[in-house]
Amino acid sequence: MLELGTAATDRARVVSWWVEFDGVTSTAVPVDVEVGRFSAAVTTASTGTPSKLDPAEGTAATVVKHTTSTEGAGTAEAGLEQHHIHPQGGLLVQYPLGRELVLAVSTFFRIRCTAAAIVYVTAGITWEE
Repeated sequence: MLELGTAATDRARVVSWWVEFDGVTSTAVPVDVEVGRFSAAVTTASTGTPSKLDPAEGTAATVVKHTTSTEGAGTAEAGLEQHHIHPQGGLLVQYPLGRELVLAVSTFFRIRCTAAAIVYVTAGITWEE
């Protein structure tokens, strides 16, 4: 669904992430949501322009990709977060201050959603560099 890729010279801290689904069937199977660090980038996705919390900040060094058509390459890091979320709901995860997820240089953070039926998702990530 969404991926952050850090630059070769900068790290990033994931502060929060979220997913929201627009399902209409109350008996639908939950969506499998996997979140974590990966060793390689998605190659079939569009690059996005992040919105800044502080307009005075410079250009983001982290690359944002969205609307992928296939699963990205690379191995998921052990300890990947996995959630089962009803397709009429969503989830917001906000890491405690000082306990944010850190991305090393040249690494990737991905939100991957797998649904049994067609459902649209809105997803987002807040990070700092």
